[in-house]
Amino acid sequence: MRRLKLRWPRSPETVAAGTRTSIANRLRWSYLLSSILPLLLVGALLLKLNTDSQQSRIYSDQRGLASRVARDISHYVKDLRDQQIDLRMRPNAALDQSIQQLTETALNLAVRNSPNLIDIAVLDDTGQERLRINRLLTKPNEQLRNLSGDPGVQRAIREGASTYTQIDRNADGVRTFMMTIPLRNAAGINVGALRAEISAEPLVTQLQIGDVNPNSYAYLIDRQSGTVLLDDGKPGFTPPQQLDRLLASETGTATYVGARNQDVLGAVFPVANAGENDPLGWAVVVEQPANIAFASVQRSVLLLTALVIVAGVLALLWAFRQARRFLQPLIALREGAAALGSGHLDHRIEPLGNDELGDLARTFNQMAEHLQESLAEIGRRNERALRGLALARDIQIGLLPERPPWNGDVIEVHARSIPAYEVGGDFYTYLALSEGRAAIAIGDISGKGVGAALLMALTSSAVESQGRELEHPARVLQALNELLAPRLKANHMNAALLFAVIDPQRQTMSVANAGMIAPVLITREGSRFIDAGGLPLGAFSGAVYEEHAVPLTPGDALLFLSDGVVEAHNTQGELFGFERLDATVVEAPISDVRALVDLVIDRVHDFMDGAEQHDDITLVAVRPLIAVEELALQEEHEVRYATV
Repeated sequence: MRRLKLRWPRSPETVAAGTRTSIANRLRWSYLLSSILPLLLVGALLLKLNTDSQQSRIYSDQRGLASRVARDISHYVKDLRDQQIDLRMRPNAALDQSIQQLTETALNLAVRNSPNLIDIAVLDDTGQERLRINRLLTKPNEQLRNLSGDPGVQRAIREGASTYTQIDRNADGVRTFMMTIPLRNAAGINVGALRAEISAEPLVTQLQIGDVNPNSYAYLIDRQSGTVLLDDGKPGFTPPQQLDRLLASETGTATYVGARNQDVLGAVFPVANAGENDPLGWAVVVEQPANIAFASVQRSVLLLTALVIVAGVLALLWAFRQARRFLQPLIALREGAAALGSGHLDHRIEPLGNDELGDLARTFNQMAEHLQESLAEIGRRNERALRGLALARDIQIGLLPERPPWNGDVIEVHARSIPAYEVGGDFYTYLALSEGRAAIAIGDISGKGVGAALLMALTSSAVESQGRELEHPARVLQALNELLAPRLKANHMNAALLFAVIDPQRQTMSVANAGMIAPVLITREGSRFIDAGGLPLGAFSGAVYEEHAVPLTPGDALLFLSDGVVEAHNTQGELFGFERLDATVVEAPISDVRALVDLVIDRVHDFMDGAEQHDDITLVAVRPLIAVEELALQEEHEVRYATV
């Protein structure tokens, strides 16, 4: 069984260069596109949807983890704040009167929150400490400080706003932050401020999220500057390099170069305010290495891609299998058509089944049988036609005179006619007239083939009858035009004809032309065309023809020719033309009419260089001899007289 090979479709440049595309290639690509393209589109859509879904889930999980840590930190700060708000004074009591009560309450608060509540102080409305407990120890009055210059204290006293400082290490190396809240009495009147130094170490515990997601880590930053306040407490932590990309994200998630100088998926979530008008200014960042975060996405992409490729390969194999089954009958039909085209009409196609292609194969075999029978019949008819054309060619050649009907010692003449096909439309004829004159006619019937040959025979016989009766060239052409015009017009044809009468005694030639190339007069000084022209016979029923008298000198020769000479083409499409004709005539000896005709025909054939002949070629060369002999006798007489 013949193997089918996959051939890629040729490019447009290759097709333009002359090569071809095939239905086999188009069928293969049709199956390929119809099966693979939808699969690729569906696979790409599934990949896109799956990737977007998984990425959205991963981003959402990361942001949810950050929000959870932020809430835990917010709750821790809020609990401490709520406990300090409980430090209220009695209504209408002065600060000095409430110191004892505030001391006891603050001490209990420090004990409950030890060691996270490191320092707590009560300040009056001037910013002077009135009570301070540090690590469960009450400071004596001489160690109390004036914090009126502290911005947080001023805001708490004047604006009644809670403030929180950034997390930093104190003198003992503990990470802490300051919380300052207004101190109000039971009536809600602002009478001072409470200032507490709180340990941030419990926040580090809140940042430990390994139990929730072992691949993620969290740290605390300042929302405005992006400065890291608390890291995750694990070794190797380095501040992130591209945190600004995360802070600028509208969704609160982004991929960037994060902590520990690695590509991460990060999420940021602000720590909620501990109360109205008391913003913390903190945010929690949760990061996860990007290769780990998107590992499931990559696995899904690889799995779906593998499935699409496997399905595509299976579809491709099925497509080419179907294409092969469909192409086998087409190949058989193509080979059968090629065999018929090369002439092997006995070629038959093997049965291809009972489908449409099988019907086509049977029709093909029937067509081959009919063609074989038709070709045999055509061969028989062509053989008969060729025999008829050969007979017509012999008859046409017989119509052309082999020798003139006058004595060759008076006028030398030589002619040749080469038809383009088996028969042609060119002709020439000779007539012997009274008083030693001779008439020569050359004609060219428009068209080619048998039709032109029939009209050539009719015109040739009419020329002989009218030429002998009328003898004058113009009158002959006039009579021939009136006689032949109805028949020529009926066949949409015309006849070019030149009729010349040569009188050797008077050394003149009378000529009339009806559409032929003007005759060439060849003298010892050179050659020229005789200015004689007119409409072809049959072109216009009322045409008038002029007769031109041309004097002949001793040694002159005449050349009559059809347009097939000057209109001969070479393989490049160039014409032989009048210039090459004139150069050839100049080279030929005017004393030998046969040599003149043969030289012109040889030059034309050399110029054509194997190109097809498209028109009949006819030449007639004429040379009167009487005038030459009289001149010789006269010269001899003069020489003898001079000698005596």
